[in-house]
Amino acid sequence: MTHQEKQKEQSKKWIASAFFTLLQKKDYSAITVSEIAKKAGLSRRTFYRVFSCKQDIIEYMFEEIFPDYISAVNELPAKKREYLAVAIVGFVNKHLEFFRCLKKNHLDYLIIDFFDNHLADGRDSIWERPFSENDEVEQVFLMTISVEHYNIIRLWLELYHKKTPEEMSKLIADALALFNYFQ
Repeated sequence: MTHQEKQKEQSKKWIASAFFTLLQKKDYSAITVSEIAKKAGLSRRTFYRVFSCKQDIIEYMFEEIFPDYISAVNELPAKKREYLAVAIVGFVNKHLEFFRCLKKNHLDYLIIDFFDNHLADGRDSIWERPFSENDEVEQVFLMTISVEHYNIIRLWLELYHKKTPEEMSKLIADALALFNYFQ
């Protein structure tokens, strides 16, 4: 990595950190690029060198935490749908404040967008092969998984203060097991 690339990456980290600090205190719509840059100790010009808008920061933050999702799935005892809830709850729990900020600001729809765009990469890291030889079937399957992930995350965000991660994982796993009735 060149010196310039290292500087750019460091600027992204500072901006993301500043943005997240602001997002924990203010509404997304009330946060300005100038405010983010100032909090990061950078200029607006530097902000626009590394991001084109605030939403790009959220995408960057998702990309930064996605390896934790991959790790959580890889640590499962088996690659079964019922176990996936354990990985998702653990992943969200590790980044709970980030997901809570998204939900609070009505940005949780970005979860589906992110998983739609990145699950194929995750699939390659976890299963090391496509699920289907048919690209169209594969795309629809991954989109279905994205929606399932989104709903599990939404449910956990609503119940995290009422249930332990273990209770939540069991609840979701038991519910997912009901899909066996359709076989």
